[in-house]
Amino acid sequence: MDIKNFTLPELEELSQKIRDRILEVVSTNGGHLSSTLGATEIIVAMHKVFDVMNDPFIFDVSHQAYAHKLLSERWEEFATLRQFNGLSGYTKPSESACDYFVAGHSSTSISLGVGAAKAIALKNEQESRIPVVLIGDGAMSAGMAYEAMNELGDRKYPMVIILNDNEMSIAKPIGAISRMLSSAMASPFYQRFKRKTEQFVDNFGEGAHYLAKRFEESFKLITPGIMFEEMGIEYIGPIDGHDLKSLIETFEIAKGMGKPVLVHIQTIKGKGYEIAEGKHEKWHGVSPFDLKSGAANAKSSVKSATQIYADALMDQALKNEKIVGVTAAMPSGTGLSALMEKFPERFWDVAIAEQHAVTSMGALAKEGFKPFCTIYSTFLQR
Repeated sequence: MDIKNFTLPELEELSQKIRDRILEVVSTNGGHLSSTLGATEIIVAMHKVFDVMNDPFIFDVSHQAYAHKLLSERWEEFATLRQFNGLSGYTKPSESACDYFVAGHSSTSISLGVGAAKAIALKNEQESRIPVVLIGDGAMSAGMAYEAMNELGDRKYPMVIILNDNEMSIAKPIGAISRMLSSAMASPFYQRFKRKTEQFVDNFGEGAHYLAKRFEESFKLITPGIMFEEMGIEYIGPIDGHDLKSLIETFEIAKGMGKPVLVHIQTIKGKGYEIAEGKHEKWHGVSPFDLKSGAANAKSSVKSATQIYADALMDQALKNEKIVGVTAAMPSGTGLSALMEKFPERFWDVAIAEQHAVTSMGALAKEGFKPFCTIYSTFLQR
């Protein structure tokens, strides 16, 4: 769907139609819901500003990319989402040329973006192509994201990282002052002023550079971007992730900067479906449900394999205090939630850090404990 010439009201109307379509299909088929609803305006703005057929669009995990599928000629086919021979719940290049990569599990997207940026540089295509990465704040708990940003900040490849902060876990904006400064820092005037200041102080030696840097650092102390700036990545934000006008203007600025830029965007999970709005884990991934009430459709009474495992491990843990366990950001999905509540000192969620989870359990085994590393097989790619 070519939306380059859509007006702002047309884009806002399209965003609502996309939400309605997602709710219609996911309530019938199941799938990811709250995160993909929250990212709708971000993805509409991405398609407006960037060239999906030319610029690599890289979605971390890609469970939030349903709006992208709908905008890339899969509107009718979307009814087959997560069905046999139907659309995948994730990006899939064999499904569409608009899907750049078969997405893995989280925190791999910035590394993919850096790889794409290297290829673009080697092919001398930097004037016409730029990688665009959409990553969630939860994925920023993994070391791999920082390994990628560390190289990116050093190499300075042009790239736009869109940080979708739907938990406000990176930093909360400090009211009106932060919003005003973030808007000012995203403006063409500020970016031009910064460039001209850098050029000006080049003529006055190290002392002028030091003073200019200190002034800029003090200016940014009340914004949450200090960490990214220190890594060599320009920071803009936080931006309202449901304000299409602001998103489009900011993406245009980031696109034209010719350097790595992180745009920090704050969104509401489940936006547009009031029952699911906010930090409700159960709306992240859902089975079929009644759209009006939000109630799940009747489930089978047969125990799942995960529940059988959870019950058996609980039984053994009650008998043997040497049993310990770890998971990587999925306690409910791996059956460890009840154990973490019952034995918080013996069962850990280490966030998105599988390599740390497994290695740390090695030391516990050495000390005579019996570790259970309970991790999704697809997560082990990290």
